[in-house]
Amino acid sequence: MPHQRMFRGRLSDIDIASLREFIEIVEAGGITAAEGRLGKGKSAISLGLSRLESRLSMRLCERGRSGFRLTEQGQMVHSAAVELMAEIARFSDFIGAAASRLEDEIAMFADDSFLFEFGEPLARAIARMHDRYPNLELNLRMTSPDQILASVLEGSADLGFTALIALNKALVATPVCKERMGIFCGREHPLFQRDDAALTMDELRRHGFVAAEVAQEPAFSDFLGGFRIAATAPTILSRMVLVLSSRYLGSLPLAFAAPWVERGEVREIAVPGSRGANTCYLIHRRARPLGLGGSILRSMILDEFAREAAG
Repeated sequence: MPHQRMFRGRLSDIDIASLREFIEIVEAGGITAAEGRLGKGKSAISLGLSRLESRLSMRLCERGRSGFRLTEQGQMVHSAAVELMAEIARFSDFIGAAASRLEDEIAMFADDSFLFEFGEPLARAIARMHDRYPNLELNLRMTSPDQILASVLEGSADLGFTALIALNKALVATPVCKERMGIFCGREHPLFQRDDAALTMDELRRHGFVAAEVAQEPAFSDFLGGFRIAATAPTILSRMVLVLSSRYLGSLPLAFAAPWVERGEVREIAVPGSRGANTCYLIHRRARPLGLGGSILRSMILDEFAREAAG
């Protein structure tokens, strides 16, 4: 690389834009893969990357037939750039908050079952957020735990609220509450009319079970371990449909199942060890700290759940 005057740390708007592109290239896994993200052709992206390397007087990555790979200096610059962009976003948020008009967009994904047990504290937190910062745009999606985890990790969701997951070093996970679980069957299932006291575990485990695709608390996981998995349902609604078919047993949140229990469409099978509780977490990416809007919403959710626990 031709000799350049050493970079002195004074960033221009062009430098910041180039660093943003560099982050996108790294997250995409290469120049070609970043075309869609950046809306530019491969040659334009490559030229911009070369200019950034010239500006910093260092080789950031190896690219070519052998593939895309960050150099040691490139890894350091990428980490610093991610932190810089997070600080810029926070600064913008604080300026907006100082003027009492926080303008931000927050994407939060939550488990689809949470409406039934945790809808009220969630709704109160959202109401407080809206009343204080009416210009804030909230994108809320209720979906499955695996989709929440994937979305937070890839950056399409800022904040996730989900039942117990396999903890990941890339995440900051804060425990919030417990979701109470039980085992259920439909009204035409062979066990629907059986007396719980007469059921043995061997008899119970002869029936097909719906896998929940979410990690369970250890004791409850041990209880479920002996069942024969006959179907898989990633969302709580799909799991309920399978239980309603009366061909499967399945674990469901007690609050979620309550309306179907009242109508006599399903019943809980209550035997020793059949109830459990999943820990529910607020999660966000460690490498991309929450902006001010996301941090405030997170704090309000934690506050409302603390009030709920206090009665």
